[in-house]
Amino acid sequence: MIKAVIIEDEYNAMNTLDKLIGYTQKDIEVIAKIDNVVEAIAFLKKQTPDLIFLDIDLIGGNAFQILEALDSISFKLIFTTAYDEFAIKAIKFDTIDYLLKPIDSDELTACIDRFKEVFKKEQVYKNALDKVSEINEKEIQKTLLIKTADAQYFLEIKEIIRCQSDGSYTIFHTADRKIMSARNLKYYENILSEHTFVRVHQSHLVNMKYIKTINTNNTVCLTNNEKIPVATRKKSYLKQLLKSL
Repeated sequence: MIKAVIIEDEYNAMNTLDKLIGYTQKDIEVIAKIDNVVEAIAFLKKQTPDLIFLDIDLIGGNAFQILEALDSISFKLIFTTAYDEFAIKAIKFDTIDYLLKPIDSDELTACIDRFKEVFKKEQVYKNALDKVSEINEKEIQKTLLIKTADAQYFLEIKEIIRCQSDGSYTIFHTADRKIMSARNLKYYENILSEHTFVRVHQSHLVNMKYIKTINTNNTVCLTNNEKIPVATRKKSYLKQLLKSL
């Protein structure tokens, strides 16, 4: 079953959408209906639905506050709203479609069909990756899959010099290229902290193997001569880590 969540602050609109899904989509289970920003954030930090029907204006804020509060977004989005002025902003998130209220049954079905097509392809891709992982788990751990807007890259972790935050995006720096990922720095910190990476600053995650010196002006100089700021409270901790390498 495909797990879906409806986030909508209008009671009638919420129940109408729930009934339409129940009548027309036997393979979709609505696991939660939420009407406010705070509960939505709390729920999505614990649960991982496949699809969210998301209204723009909600109790306590708006849809974008929910999305920006999450460390990562693994679900697909279908925005539902009475206004189309938010369409451009919605594109930056992993949006399948955009439904205007009142929602038409045929438009909903067509929208969900498009989601299922994407969902099926991603499941095939995920299964393929799982098989690769089973065959050569140790080798996969040496690489990092980075998804961008138009491509996917496998980077050897040892080649990554540093990662830099750019809003909700992350820029990867190697010796010969830069790659921008649509995931935030916190997401990659959780992965790379198991290797030789340390968060030296709010905006910078650095591979300690490329640190040449720690300077008195709260910066580190890397082997490529770049200077990266270091938070004052991180300085002594960083020195201790470098001694252990």
